Amino acid sequence: MANAMDDSIYELLKIEQQAEQIVLDGEKERENIKQKALDDANASIDQFNNRLPELRQSFLDKANERAEQSIAELKLRYNERNQELRKLASEHEQEALDVALSTLLVDERDNASGQ
Repeated sequence: MANAMDDSIYELLKIEQQAEQIVLDGEKERENIKQKALDDANASIDQFNNRLPELRQSFLDKANERAEQSIAELKLRYNERNQELRKLASEHEQEALDVALSTLLVDERDNASGQ
């Protein structure tokens, strides 16, 4: 009976050692998974940081393109408006000269009659 009890205790100790080994293996595996996740996250961060200059340049290129397009549109509108104003000035040039001449003649006549 002592032998059977010794065998049982031996079996329990053996099972306990196996359980401890399973726990240790699980903890090791957990640490490996955790380290791999950290490595992957750091690799993603590095990859993102390495792409920042490219992303920045792309953003600047698009901003410059939009600015150049806006400038071109403003120049076009300015030129169109300038042409309209020149046309209006040309159309009213004779009228303006007539009014100016009439005003000068009236002033001259008033000055001549006032003397």
